[in-house]
Amino acid sequence: MKIYEKANDVHVRATVVYKKAADVYAYLNPEKTVKISASVLKDFFEKGVIVIDGVKEYAPVSFNLTTGVGTITYVETDGVTPTTAVLATLKSSEYVV
Repeated sequence: MKIYEKANDVHVRATVVYKKAADVYAYLNPEKTVKISASVLKDFFEKGVIVIDGVKEYAPVSFNLTTGVGTITYVETDGVTPTTAVLATLKSSEYVV
């Protein structure tokens, strides 16, 4: 399978998504008011995305689509030991808590 860029992708290196504290959704804007749909989250992942969590930045390692909900997974430190990692996820707007 090939992933083709679109005209609006020219010269775009990555897209930024935002994580809100104590929330599971991926957000499109820094104010964290616009949730991202599964199809858009998948497109971002395929073309390059950076997750912003406060002042930390992460590169996702996987994307999964299950029952219409998109989930990106990224690796973060455990907060205690810099060499110990834990997996974190962000979900698309279709996810219902």
